Order: sequence, then structure tokens, then C-alpha cells
Amino acid sequence: MDQDNKRERNKGEIEVQRRDQRYNNHKPRSPESVIQINSFYEGLTSDTGCSWTIYPVPNHLRAVYRNAFEPRIISIGPHYYNVRLGRTQMHVMEKHKKRFLVRLLGGKPELRRSNRDMPTTSQEERESDNRECGEDNDGSQKKKAPHLEDLMEAMKLLEQETRACYSLKFDIGSKDFVEMMVLDGCFVVELLRLYYELFHAKSTVVANEDDLIFTHVWILTNLQRDLLMLENQLPFFVLEKLFILINKNNTDPQAVPLEVLTVTFFNPLLPQQNVALKLNTNNPKAHLLDVFHSTFLKSVSQKVHKPQLNPDGSIRGLALHFATDLQEAGVKFRKWEGHDLLDIEFAHGTLRVPPLSINENTVSLLLNFIAYELRVNHRKSFFTNYLMFWESLVYCPGDIRTLHKHGIINHVSGSEEDMANLLIKCRQVINDLDLGYLYNIIEEVNEYSKRYYTSKYRVWWRSLIREHFRSPWTCLSLFAAIIILLLTFVQTFYAVYSYDRPH
Repeated sequence: MDQDNKRERNKGEIEVQRRDQRYNNHKPRSPESVIQINSFYEGLTSDTGCSWTIYPVPNHLRAVYRNAFEPRIISIGPHYYNVRLGRTQMHVMEKHKKRFLVRLLGGKPELRRSNRDMPTTSQEERESDNRECGEDNDGSQKKKAPHLEDLMEAMKLLEQETRACYSLKFDIGSKDFVEMMVLDGCFVVELLRLYYELFHAKSTVVANEDDLIFTHVWILTNLQRDLLMLENQLPFFVLEKLFILINKNNTDPQAVPLEVLTVTFFNPLLPQQNVALKLNTNNPKAHLLDVFHSTFLKSVSQKVHKPQLNPDGSIRGLALHFATDLQEAGVKFRKWEGHDLLDIEFAHGTLRVPPLSINENTVSLLLNFIAYELRVNHRKSFFTNYLMFWESLVYCPGDIRTLHKHGIINHVSGSEEDMANLLIKCRQVINDLDLGYLYNIIEEVNEYSKRYYTSKYRVWWRSLIREHFRSPWTCLSLFAAIIILLLTFVQTFYAVYSYDRPH
């Protein structure tokens, strides 16, 4: 009885609270409440984020392979600004940034004592530079080094536009932000130029051949890897502006464009033939990652297929069979050399796939391509489709082994089991069912496999081949067993025939 009363009291109290809440929701607000609400709306905008091109990697994608998204030795832009001096390798690279800037400015400015301070030029030095800019003995015009103040002023004008490219709001003061743009941007531009000069210029005399960055392969490789991470980017228009200011006195008609310098520097990570010819210079680029990403799209940009819809309006996805199952169904795998990475073809029962060398740097690059496509509402998510293709082919180490045997996958680092587990993790976090440019190919492979699985005779025959003809020894054993069986049959026949034959 007491419990029933207690429940009734609780119900009554709840009803009173609900009534009071309804009253509070509808009663006139006090001036203090209006002020609080108005202050809440201050600073809020209806920005849709359409200008964002650089943003944090989604946590579910970062969980696949965390090392793919965290730079090792260099921080570019504001995402890792607060940790660049706290990590030993990044701290060392900050000194290289300033060394490159001093070199770019003509070698005259001195560094201040503070690690965060920028090199400076005085008004006297600028006037002296202007007076010294004349002609060499051979009559040619001396190349005039840019002034730091000009670079700072240009980046100051681009500060707000630059900040708008990041989805996060960074607590970095205007002065520090502009200095970061100049220091990081000039380092990237000078790095790309010096690399091209050292490895691709026709001149036999190269001034930077003994530079520490270019004489240590591991430094150069890590720079290539870190500078293609989505969070580790500066907007490309920042680099273009600095590139123009640095080269404004260079009248050489054969000067190499910044986009060509970019793809030449990054091409060793995922090599392509004639990579500079695959650039589409008509479309503006978001950042370095976008520039390199665009070079892979030329051969497949016309293959985008509008996906069919299920009755409920969702996108219809087609599940490709695993590599070992496709091989059992009679599909042949062929390494397609001389073709771009995304250029996959299926014809006459043969799946032609360009070879892919997988290492830690390759995995990092592919995942950053996908992170960029997933979050930017990319019009053409080619690398997302490409990864889905591999996810559908691989379920276990045996599938990796099958593809490796045909020269399609070469895993430089990691075992077959590691590669299979990585792709399985990707399958768990990438749920995009839009198969894009691979739609027709996967549909054709599935139709080809369907004819095999609907024929019991073919399934039985393939099973026989798989179980008894997997190696020469099993073939010899089966052949010997058949011979023994035939001999036994002949011996039995003659024994019976000789017994029943009339004398």
C-alpha cells in the first residue's frame, strides 16, 4: 500500500514539473534572457563550409591506420602548429625552413635568437639590394632576391581567405599566422624548385647537391610523405602567390610551372609515366594533395557511371567476389603494365589490373586521397572506388597470395596477413556504395562468375581441379592411381575370362 502511494506521489511530482516546464517555455522572456540569447547568436554564421578544403581526418578513417595521417618530421600549416617545436624531428625541420628562407632571400638576413622569430631585412638592406641590382659582366640582368616585407604583406592580404580554407578555427594570432604562411610556404616552394633542379634540370652544375635534405634519402622520402597529408596543407593559392613573388624578376620563358614542380617531387611515391602531361591546368587546385591527386584521373574521368537505385532509393552496390573465388570461377588475372593505376579492365574472362606496390608510404598516400574525397563531397571519388575494388577482392591472406602470384600486388613491407587485415579494416569504415567508374567492370565480372556458380557441372569440375591438381605431385599421384586401377581391372578381366573360357 505504501509503495502504491509512493508511486502516486512520484507521478504527481512529475506532472507538476512538466506543467512548470510548459509554462517556462511559453512565458515572456526577461530582458536578461534576451541579452543572453542575443550574445549566443553573436559570431554565428550560416557558412556551409563550401570553401573548406583542409579539415581533420574523420576518426573512423584514422582508426584504420593512424600513422597514415600524422606527419613525422615536418609541420605545414596551422593543424600541427602548436606541436612543431615540441617534437624533436619537427624542431630540426623548423631550422631547415629558416635556412631555406634565408637562401631564398639572398643569404643576407640574419636569424634572431628566438626559434619562432623570422629573419628580417632592414630598410637600408632593401635600398642596397636595389642599387646592387644591375648587370653582370656578361651583360645579363642579375636575379633580384625577393624582400621579406613584400612576402609578408602579400600573405597578410591573403590571411582571411587562407583561414577560410580550414574547417577548424585556430587560436593563432594574425602576426604568427602570417609568419607561418611565409615560412612554411617559402620552404615548400624552394624545396620543390631545388628538387627539380637537382634531379631533373639539364644543367650539370647544381648548387644544392650537397644539401643535407637531398643527401639523406630517408629525409626526402619522409618529406614527400608528410607534405601529402590532408591535415598538413597550405592552400595552393598561397604557394602560387609566393612562387610568383619569388620569380617575378625571372623572365626565362622556359621556367617550370609550380604544378609541374609539385608532381615531379611527389611522383616517386606512386610512380607514373609522363606525370606532368597528366595535369589539368585549367582547374584550380586546392593544395598539394589535390594537385597530385588530379594526375591519376585523366584515364578514367570519362568512365563515371550513374549508379542504379534500389526500390527504397538507396544506391545499389554490387559485391565483387574474392580473388580466390574469381580464379575458381575461371577469371584470369593479368598484370597490366604501362597503364595508369586506376585503369582497370575486364574482357573475355580476364581482369587486367595495373600493378600496385604497397608499402607504408603508399598506404598513407592512398588513405589521404580517400580522406580528401570523403569529406570534400568530391565530384569524382575515384580512389574511394579503387579501394572498394580491392576490399571486394581481398578477404584473407590467400587472396593477397593469389594477386601477388600474378604480379598485381607487391607488398614491400608487411606480410600477406597484414595486407589482408588492412583492407578488411577499410571495408568496415568505408560504406560508400557508389561504385563510380568501376560500376560496369564489377557488373561484368559478377555476370561472368554467375554463369559458373549456376552450373553444377562447372562447380564440380573446378572442385576436382582444385583438390586433385593443385601441384605436380598430386597430379602424378592421381595419374598413378588411375594406372593402377586400370591394370587391376585388366588383370581381373583376364582372370575371369580365362576361368570362364571353355576348354
